[in-house]
Amino acid sequence: MNKFFTRLKPILLPLSIWLVTLFLVGTWSIRHLPFEPSFPYYHDLSASYSRELSTLAHFDGIHYLRLVHKGYDDTGSQAFFPVYPLLIAAFSSFGIDPLYVSLGLNFLFLLITFYILSLSLTHTHLHRFAFVLLSFPASFFLLAVYTESLFLLLVVLFFHLLSKQKFLLAAVVAGLASGTRLVGIFLSVALLIELFTYLRGKKIHSYLPTLLVAALISISGFVAYAAYLGLKFADPLMFFHVQTMFDNGRSGDSLIMLPQVLYRYIRILLTVSPASILYLRATWELLTFILALSALIYYRHRLRLSALAFCSLAIILPTLSGTLSSFPRYLLVLSPLFIVAAQNLHQKYLYLFSLLQYAILIIVTALFVQGIFIA
Repeated sequence: MNKFFTRLKPILLPLSIWLVTLFLVGTWSIRHLPFEPSFPYYHDLSASYSRELSTLAHFDGIHYLRLVHKGYDDTGSQAFFPVYPLLIAAFSSFGIDPLYVSLGLNFLFLLITFYILSLSLTHTHLHRFAFVLLSFPASFFLLAVYTESLFLLLVVLFFHLLSKQKFLLAAVVAGLASGTRLVGIFLSVALLIELFTYLRGKKIHSYLPTLLVAALISISGFVAYAAYLGLKFADPLMFFHVQTMFDNGRSGDSLIMLPQVLYRYIRILLTVSPASILYLRATWELLTFILALSALIYYRHRLRLSALAFCSLAIILPTLSGTLSSFPRYLLVLSPLFIVAAQNLHQKYLYLFSLLQYAILIIVTALFVQGIFIA
């Protein structure tokens, strides 16, 4: 245990600043800003928890808590993959409230993520990574009742196991990730790239059964969930088809190409009042997408091919729904991109960049606390 916390010393300062910032912004927002929740089931939260606690389960959070209590009985709940609520339910079976379980697990997942990274990063690079990640404007989702902390942990653990050539364990972790978020299926691509690289110069055909088994394990979570939806609702892609219920601009029946998405956002910026929340949200989503794509292109030679493939697919996937809604939150779990950026940014720009991110983090956290959808 002492070794665990010793390795976490480089992240104590950024972690403390982050926690204090979220606490102060949340407390001030609750006391001084108007509150008009724009998501369903809020009264379920307010009936059981204080305003301070219920804030952490806004939007998707209440759906995960309802999954713990009700399973997939509600139409629309199928949009949320099962691994995270199953974990909460497992620990809640000991008599602990699901909201407390989720908050405790999220913080623990985050600490374990930093610990795993400490095994391969220097203290300096871990410290820099923590500043870049935790100052990121959507970082408050790492603490809220969302899958971000769990999925970030699985991605970091997956690439750590790949670096050690522990392919079977990496496949198992990828399988869990694919049952946590749809984008987890792309870890299977990263796994196959590493396996083919490892087998270069060998007779590939003799390893085909191994490759097939690894590929199946790496998407097992997704396959199991799709099978469940097919058996219970006669629609294995129901997680996609119910997206339109959430009024987030996503398509639930067809794929939209990136040029159409960009055209939509340009039109919003040209026609919507700059003083509106829609304009602010569209600006943030589009700017984050452009910066993420630019960073991916700029740092492409510093990323392993497997990490580059995963990050590229994870950035493109949300655009196929016809919107960049929630894109800043989706970007949060792309640890290889955050790591390479933290390693290569000049120290002066690193802290300046983090300070700018914190300014945006304060704004969007306040909006989230108000019950306004922001990511």
